Amino acid sequence: MPRKVTKGLMLRMPPEMHQVVKDIAKEQGRSLNAEMVYRLKQAYAADGVKLAAA
Repeated sequence: MPRKVTKGLMLRMPPEMHQVVKDIAKEQGRSLNAEMVYRLKQAYAADGVKLAAA
């Protein structure tokens, strides 16, 4: 099965925000990356933006 192609992103954020996202990701059983993608999808959905299924 072919592997999905993804784009990398270097992201800077305040240390406090990083810790909050990291803690929530752990609570939810997601990686830091998966938590951030999940949160972005939720924010865009709330704005009515439709994203392609991943």
